[in-house]
Amino acid sequence: METLERKDRQKELTENIIHLVNDIENNDLKVVTFMEYTSPPDKVKPKVVKFSKILKLLKAIAELGKVEEGVAKIMLYSPSTGRSRGLTPTMMAGFQLIEKGKVTKPHSHNMASIYLVVKGKGYSIVDNEKLFWEEGDVFVVPANAIHSHVNTGENDVILFDVTDSGLLENLGILEFKEK
Repeated sequence: METLERKDRQKELTENIIHLVNDIENNDLKVVTFMEYTSPPDKVKPKVVKFSKILKLLKAIAELGKVEEGVAKIMLYSPSTGRSRGLTPTMMAGFQLIEKGKVTKPHSHNMASIYLVVKGKGYSIVDNEKLFWEEGDVFVVPANAIHSHVNTGENDVILFDVTDSGLLENLGILEFKEK
């Protein structure tokens, strides 16, 4: 089977019927004539994220304490993913810093999360179950699970997480809840 090269032919395909298309379209509604003749989405480019720079940012956010004292959270995205605000169209990645003795606010979201413990030790409470972790461990927080993270070590905890929030954002159903 032959693969169809995707190139945008919308102007050509609608030139004699543009008045009918215009009758349907508005600011929030557009018409596509034959999806296979639209421009493919921007290609997501490979990238490297420098941990040393991330760490400086996390520490500065934690020191400011504007959202949670001693806690910093950042997520990374590529503008080429458009609405999804992910590093890929379906996944987002981020980092959290939790200072010694600090606990994150219990919350839930309908995205699933996979965490890698980059530094430190502690535990997470996930739907009332304590999950103990330390540097190098991986743990999972299922979608809609109420969870928080606790630093029990002598140093900052750094968590790296990957979520399916890009997919949910594209579907228009991403949501967050705090206790």
